[in-house]
Amino acid sequence: MESDWREQFQSEAENFYKENCEKSRYMFGYPSYHYPVSDFTKALLMMHYSSPFSNNCGDIDERGNYAMDTKEMEKRIVGLYAKKFGMGDEFWGYVTSGGSESNSCGITSAFSKNPNGVLYYSASAHYSVEKYAERYPRVKIPTVENDVMDMEILKSEIEKNYLKNGAAANLVLTHGTTKYGACDDVDEIVTFLKEKNIPYYIHLDAALFGGIQNNQEDAPVIVNAKARGIDSVCVSMHKYLGFPDVKSVYVAVEKPQGKEIAYIGQHDTTVSGSRSIPAYALYNHIVEHSQEKQTDAYVKNVRFFEELLKASNVEFYRAEKSNIFVMDCPSELLCRQYQLSCFDEDESGKPQKAHVIIFPSHGEKEMQELARSLQKELGK
Repeated sequence: MESDWREQFQSEAENFYKENCEKSRYMFGYPSYHYPVSDFTKALLMMHYSSPFSNNCGDIDERGNYAMDTKEMEKRIVGLYAKKFGMGDEFWGYVTSGGSESNSCGITSAFSKNPNGVLYYSASAHYSVEKYAERYPRVKIPTVENDVMDMEILKSEIEKNYLKNGAAANLVLTHGTTKYGACDDVDEIVTFLKEKNIPYYIHLDAALFGGIQNNQEDAPVIVNAKARGIDSVCVSMHKYLGFPDVKSVYVAVEKPQGKEIAYIGQHDTTVSGSRSIPAYALYNHIVEHSQEKQTDAYVKNVRFFEELLKASNVEFYRAEKSNIFVMDCPSELLCRQYQLSCFDEDESGKPQKAHVIIFPSHGEKEMQELARSLQKELGK
């Protein structure tokens, strides 16, 4: 009887995996990279063996009497991204439940450093930013031309609030907006803040683009973050990296303040307090992903699909170095078929735009099929 149950469970799990692998071939609208090296079954296996020992409670650098954790592996994971982004030799971070928690940690750290500050963020920032921003004095900056933050309004608001009451600038900037893949100009903002001698904290949300390997040509990679004045960065593991569990890495140049908790014998510096991490599977996945030798792996399919759209006379917008193609919204049937993300609703609630996100995992056959479908509906 037990054998029958196990066989049924194994069969269901295998079918689920096969079905979703097939669906992934036609996943074009959301930032989910089906990475073939570390597959779902291997990750599940590693999660099974590590889960009893992965309650990483409290600060990543501290331990109380509870010793059954994977903090050493978690520190290795954070270290990989600290090096990748250029966060300096002294850094801090942890593996979070996802980009929303990482953004919350960045905002909390900003106000820990500058309690008298005002939070500035883009109208095109991830929706989690606005959710956490509601707790603080804040200014939402409008965007111009396809998700680009209006720099003049941002500078004006920062200077006005600083001159009025000495408010520091706590900023959440986006390195790849959700809809258009636009990147806020960090260097221009930092130059302005330093010229005006305004104290600041910059958290950079790089959920999608942060996962791209540094050796990739024509890619929006992040380098020399600390030298450029960036205080913290976050990247999602389930987006460009393609890890099958929803996790994010948050890394900062300084450790935030945290209350010492006697019960756990350490400081409570994280948003979640404790966290469960498939540490060995995640570390292995990141290392495998970083071994990409082809420097055109990121851009090869992007260029291929761009030429397909041009040949099909389908109008689109692609931000500089982005893998996101924005176009008029096609039919609901086509959007469902290719799992396209739709947005910018009109007064009746009908979406006006959709986007296609191209990853190295997409096949030429599937991209050609999508281009032909778009040509029939959107071709000029």
